[in-house]
Amino acid sequence: MSESREPYVLGTGDDELARLGLQHRIWSDIAHEGWRRAGFGEGMRILDVGCGPGYASEDLAAIVGPSGEIVAVDESENFIRALESRRLPNVRAVLADVQEYEPSPDSFDGAYARWVLCFLGDPGRAVMRVSASLKSGGMFVVQDYFNYRALSVFPRPRVQAEVISAVERAWRERGGDPDFALRLPAMMKENGLEIVSIRPILRLASFGDELWSWPLTFFSNFLPVLVNNGYLGRQVADEYLGAMQEASRSERGFFSTPPVYEIIGRRR
Repeated sequence: MSESREPYVLGTGDDELARLGLQHRIWSDIAHEGWRRAGFGEGMRILDVGCGPGYASEDLAAIVGPSGEIVAVDESENFIRALESRRLPNVRAVLADVQEYEPSPDSFDGAYARWVLCFLGDPGRAVMRVSASLKSGGMFVVQDYFNYRALSVFPRPRVQAEVISAVERAWRERGGDPDFALRLPAMMKENGLEIVSIRPILRLASFGDELWSWPLTFFSNFLPVLVNNGYLGRQVADEYLGAMQEASRSERGFFSTPPVYEIIGRRR
């Protein structure tokens, strides 16, 4: 299989910047609910772990206000440039691999990571570094996948299992884990975090829902990558995407997201 030199499997170009913006808008209410549950608020210093182009960083910056600070860390130069171009006065962008980034101990009131740890080769190292950076009582909010193969489309595409298997295989061969959330509670405990809450999140989209655009844009971008790298045949990819598009236009169709688990740990 050929390997991309990009830090992310979907790349970091303009198309992905747009897709991530759409993704954040669709999942923003879920993110904000997690931040409320963790008590993020005015004047806090928050670490955004794997911030991407910084869409969550911008929302967090509004929450902590001018007296607070967001430190947003990502290894993509293009993503960091996109964040810096918005010139947010209380956001400091840092170009670094979150597995290697080592902030000062006891320096943050909270931290957030969404769909980041599941793609890392050594997520335990990132959890260790985040935990060490939190003040006593600081909260780490993680929203990540478990049981990705539970993603469902109805009417069910004939090639559903084949496509999701290819996604997971490519994911794991890059060092990630689509079932990562199952491992996170133990990781947190091993690194001085007590589990405050675990909340499963499963969302459904039916005819006309904006949520449908989330899987459609993901698979439109990712299936060609799977084809080009030999994980999937082009005919299978075209059949799956066509079935998803047809389901999204049907009053009988619905889409069920892969299960996302929100896990909140508190530094002892």
